[in-house]
Amino acid sequence: MIPLIYPKDGVYIKPVTASKLKVNDIITFEQQNKLITHRIIYKKSGYVITKGDNNPQSDGRIYPNAVIGKVYKIKRNGQVFSPESLYLIQSTLYFQEVIKIKRAFEKAKIDFVFLKGLPLYLYFEKSHPRRLYADCDVLIDKKDFHKAERILYAFRYIRETKKTKEIENNYIKTINGLIVIFDIHLEAAFLMTQFSNLGALYQQKLIDKLTIELLKTKRKVRIQGANFYFLSKNFQVVYLFLHFFHHNFRGASRLDFLDKIVRKSRLSTKNWQDIAFIINDYQLANFVYPAFMLLRKYYQTSIPKFFLASIKPGFTNLINLIDFKNLSVFDDESRIRAGVNRFKLIFMLSPQPFWKRLMIFFNPQVVYFGSKVLRSKIISSRR
Repeated sequence: MIPLIYPKDGVYIKPVTASKLKVNDIITFEQQNKLITHRIIYKKSGYVITKGDNNPQSDGRIYPNAVIGKVYKIKRNGQVFSPESLYLIQSTLYFQEVIKIKRAFEKAKIDFVFLKGLPLYLYFEKSHPRRLYADCDVLIDKKDFHKAERILYAFRYIRETKKTKEIENNYIKTINGLIVIFDIHLEAAFLMTQFSNLGALYQQKLIDKLTIELLKTKRKVRIQGANFYFLSKNFQVVYLFLHFFHHNFRGASRLDFLDKIVRKSRLSTKNWQDIAFIINDYQLANFVYPAFMLLRKYYQTSIPKFFLASIKPGFTNLINLIDFKNLSVFDDESRIRAGVNRFKLIFMLSPQPFWKRLMIFFNPQVVYFGSKVLRSKIISSRR
């Protein structure tokens, strides 16, 4: 549960009825004769699913009779605080930094739009999150990249490891022990940002066209007295579903937020028609259709039948290809496994002809990545 709860911390718990439990509550429960304190990431009638914030695997179904209580205070080095206080402090610092960077970008006349992160959460939820937020994704025009980077350096952000393909870079800063991260995107990246020349799997001209449209059709919204540029309502839906695909259809918090976006955006029939047009025009149906199906499966989100029919992929064995029966949206993957599975999904779901997809295996970066994965497996098998 680091950084919320450290191994030597003490926790205060209070009894709570199952009906009062909510997603993001921290609870203590008994499992296999052990007391465990983890976060609720999903709630269903009759059970919840929990997971440690830094654990790759969820704990599975936790039934009411196993729940000891809800954590309402944490004790560390003699000091007692509530999780909500830490969330509020972190999100407040985070939002203040977002405001500073936003204003600096505007002053420098940088063309940018917020893709996701705390501003989006505050706009849709109208309250601070009940968890620690990791990063803020911003799309900027490529011509403004160096101006944007100089601004981030001026605010004492440090650039993390440089990507091979410079379309996404991460900038990190620690404020009073709390981490703030800005992910700067130079294009609508949803494939594998460490690889270049992925045209065999998805046309670069479509990515370039999509990037231009995201910046061109952005909308202005108001959050806590400040103006922000978000993606248009229709492109917002498409992008967030692509983002879920980018994470191999994993992450309960991502799927939960997608449910909120769809429910709270009040999408009209015209919106759904336009979203379907975008998906088909950019050949994204294979990538996002599974995400819509998972959303209906776990959250029973209302999605028009005509919309699903209009974006349904041409090949009928899509569900079997992805192995939905064994896919858990609640579990994370190791970095290497996530990379391998992401490549598999991109290859399988690519809209390109099969013969063209095979050309990707002549890409030097793909060959290097494959050899790296193979070496890792050989080393692991020898241990």
